[in-house]
Amino acid sequence: MRHSSPSAVRLTLSVSLAAILFEILFPETALAWSYWILLLAVVVVGIPHGAIDHIIAGKMFRLSDSWRRKFWFNALYLGLMLIVVAVWLIHPVAGLMFFLIMSVYHFGQADMEDFLSPEARHSLWYVMRGLFVVGLIVFTDTRVSFAIIAQATGLEPASVSSAVPEAGLVIPLLFAAYALVFGYAAATGRLARRRHFLYDSLLVGVVFIVTGPIVGFAVYFALWHSTGHIMEMQRYLHRHKVAMPLPAFYKAATPHTLISFIALGVLVGVVHVFAMDDRFVALMLILISVLTLPHMAIVDRMYRQQEPGTVL
Repeated sequence: MRHSSPSAVRLTLSVSLAAILFEILFPETALAWSYWILLLAVVVVGIPHGAIDHIIAGKMFRLSDSWRRKFWFNALYLGLMLIVVAVWLIHPVAGLMFFLIMSVYHFGQADMEDFLSPEARHSLWYVMRGLFVVGLIVFTDTRVSFAIIAQATGLEPASVSSAVPEAGLVIPLLFAAYALVFGYAAATGRLARRRHFLYDSLLVGVVFIVTGPIVGFAVYFALWHSTGHIMEMQRYLHRHKVAMPLPAFYKAATPHTLISFIALGVLVGVVHVFAMDDRFVALMLILISVLTLPHMAIVDRMYRQQEPGTVL
């Protein structure tokens, strides 16, 4: 499994199996609940996991030493968010592509943190893992994913479908490339916990293929990505003599989480007032992308500080 914590592994495994069984036994009910499950994942774990970036940055850049450092950090953090907003407004297709590229690197880097040997840290492994996850999100059920992409970009679903290869071709190629790249990594000693990585990869694939992109992303985002980040941030702060058990984490995350919730509430209001219920997931995807870029920059710096390693 992706996590080194046994309790996190048990939680991830239990929820994943429950989601798979729920989809198999009650497919219509699962479909009706899918968007609520996604919203729950984003609200309970997804947004809070990025809401202590200011605390992590405080240790990285010694922000407490100077109000100027605090000012410039907050200005740059907000500036990165505004850049993403501007890209979406000016060219929605470019906004989507930028978000997908960010997600490939960010998901891959976080997922591989517990699996790469220290001397094997390299973007190749991050990108391959990230492509695997993002590819599953986009291609496991294109009727759902292409509709969301169309809503986010203003394109017609048929235009989205004609611009990309067939899912029946992409999914097998994705699994084959993933197996080839990480088979090489395992054979050359670059993978740690190889058996756990195999189980983790199989479970990720099965979750997405059985449950589809909405529930699959909700389970992955909450239990693989966000939970993993929370534990890694706790470890980072522990090394800097800051105790951050889970209740303290959520308490520290509360101010920035509330700001994000206000933005989410405004989004819900806009959707309701303008009768855009069918575009809610697309608009939430845009909100997540706005929050991702500055968060990704902080997390990347955190990983580089705690595990400098060497490249291939």
